[in-house]
Amino acid sequence: MKKQYENKELNNALKSINNNLIWKKSQKQNLKNQILTDIDKLEKNGINIPKRWNNKMSFIQKLTYTGVAVIILFCFLIGSAFISPVMAEVVSKIPYLSKIFHSEPILNIVMSELQKKDYKIAGVASISKKIYISVDESEAYIEENRDDIESIASEILKAKQYNAYTIEVERQVNNDVPEASDRDKALDESLEKIKKELTAQQFNILSIGFMYPSPNAKTVNIEIGIDTNESEQRIEQIKEIVAASLGDVGDYSIKIERINLAEREKDAVWSEIIAAIYEGLSAKKKYQVTGIAYSFHPAPLEITIKTSINSSDKELDAKVGNIEETINEFLNTKEMKDKIAGEKYRIIIRSKDKKRIN
Repeated sequence: MKKQYENKELNNALKSINNNLIWKKSQKQNLKNQILTDIDKLEKNGINIPKRWNNKMSFIQKLTYTGVAVIILFCFLIGSAFISPVMAEVVSKIPYLSKIFHSEPILNIVMSELQKKDYKIAGVASISKKIYISVDESEAYIEENRDDIESIASEILKAKQYNAYTIEVERQVNNDVPEASDRDKALDESLEKIKKELTAQQFNILSIGFMYPSPNAKTVNIEIGIDTNESEQRIEQIKEIVAASLGDVGDYSIKIERINLAEREKDAVWSEIIAAIYEGLSAKKKYQVTGIAYSFHPAPLEITIKTSINSSDKELDAKVGNIEETINEFLNTKEMKDKIAGEKYRIIIRSKDKKRIN
C-alpha cells in the first residue's frame, strides 16, 4: 500500500539515525530501543498529531510520519546528551515554523519553567516585543529574585534562538473584581434554565450569555448562538421560550446569531496556524515583524504581516522575500496542506508606514 507521505530525502535520513546513534554510556538502552521502535512504526504508519496545546498526549501519539517525529526525537535526545551529525542534518530540513507549531507557546514555556522552580508567577504576557513576568509576591521578594527570574527566562529564549524580546519582571497587580449584582445573578440562573429547556426541545444551542451595551446601560442584551441551519420558525420559537422563562430581569433585548460550524472549525484551524507564524516571525529580529492579522472576507483568506521595515529600506526586497519564503515553506508542508484543505490564501506585508511592500 502506498504510504501517506513520501519524502525520500527525509525518509533516508530517518533510517540512517538507527545506524548513527551515538550514546553516552550512562544513557539507558531502553530509551534508545523505544525511539528506534517508534521510528520503525513511523515508516509503516502515519499518525495524525492532535492540536498544538494538547499536553495530555502520549509520546507515541505525538509521533507522525513527517518532520514532527524528528522534532520530538530531537527534544528527547538533547536532554539525554545525544550527539549526532545525522540528527543535526535531519532537523535542519524541518521548516522553522513547523518546529514552532509543534512546540508549546513560548509564554507557556517561560511560565511553566519558572513555576517548576517554585517562583510565585501569576502570569506571563507579551506586548510590543517585551515579555512581562508578573510575580504574586512582595516588592522585597521580587528584588531578591529578579535577576534569577530574568536569567531563567533569558536562557529559555536563547535556547529557542528568540532574540527580539526584552524581559521585565513586575509585581502582580490584584484588581478586585466587583461582586456580581443581584440582576446579574438572576440572569445567570435564568439563562442556565433556558439553555436546559432549549436543549431538551432539541434546539442546537452553541452559546448563550448576556452583556450590557455600556457600563451604565439599563437594557441587557441576551445573546444566543445557534446552528446556521435553524429555520426562521425555530428562531421565533427560541425567542418565545426565552421571553417566557427569563423572569423579572428588567429591560432586555434578544439577539440570535447564526453560527456556521464549518466556518468556525476553519477559523480554529487557521488561528492555531497564525499563532505559530506570529510567534516564529516576531521572536527574531531579522524578520522585523510587529503584528499579524487575518480575514476570510472577502475571499481569499488574507494574512497581513505588519513590520517595522521602512518602505525605503535598501534591503526591502530581501527582507520581504525572507518573510514570504518562511511562511510559504511552512504552509506548503504536507501537514499544513492537509490542515487547510486547499484553502487559498494571500500574504500581504506592510511597512512601518503602513504601505504594502510585497
